[in-house]
Amino acid sequence: MKKVFYLFPIALVLLMFSSTGCSAFRREGRTRAHTLMITGNYMNSRLLCDLAQYKTKQPILLFSLDADQSQQIFFMPASSKVQQINADEFVDIVSFINPKRIVVVGGIDYVPQSFIDQVRSKFPVMIFNSEDWSQNARMLGELLNQRGLLKEFDDSKERLAKSGVIKN
Repeated sequence: MKKVFYLFPIALVLLMFSSTGCSAFRREGRTRAHTLMITGNYMNSRLLCDLAQYKTKQPILLFSLDADQSQQIFFMPASSKVQQINADEFVDIVSFINPKRIVVVGGIDYVPQSFIDQVRSKFPVMIFNSEDWSQNARMLGELLNQRGLLKEFDDSKERLAKSGVIKN
């Protein structure tokens, strides 16, 4: 009988830790991103998505070509470290993020069509691919209910041009 008394508290503690871990995972899995932004690692697209993320705390998937022209993908959550993901994990990470919608900023020049096609069947996908980046900023700002995004984008580009980082 004494063995039962010793095992019961241990089992109770283990049960508490296991249920806490499971509920935390389920809670995180249920948390749904409103908008997932997917773009390429280029000046205008990166600046626009970074400004939008700062305001809305929505995640970004960033495509970047390596020096040997191999595709790299980075998951940029709003509140933690950037993580590189493998191309074969792309659909899994999008499913984990579970966004209500996906916005591809820059179109297929920035995000390969094959990746867009992989998520299009599961999630609503919008593509902002205007050559006029102010137009893209205006559309993204309206979509995210951030009317000031266009002004911040244009102001940031102007400051970067004044500092010599980009040509205006």
